[in-house]
Amino acid sequence: MNDKKKKGDEPSYAAASGELEQILADIESGQIDLDVLAEKVERAAALLQLCRTRLAATETKVKKITAEVSAAMDAVGERDDEEPA
Repeated sequence: MNDKKKKGDEPSYAAASGELEQILADIESGQIDLDVLAEKVERAAALLQLCRTRLAATETKVKKITAEVSAAMDAVGERDDEEPA
């Protein structure tokens, strides 16, 4: 997959994060026209939501995977306990 595009026209997490950093730098520069500022703030809000959604989805996946690995390790440990020494 292209790093800039993931689901449809949405940017990847890395691209969204980079764009947010650029928007912040633009705002902090104080050189933005008021009309452009409103557009940038609106875009930043959309990017923040996208990043939060991706972070939450990733957290859920990681928790599921670690639970599965833990369960598998527990099952292996139980089998080892059942084998005669």
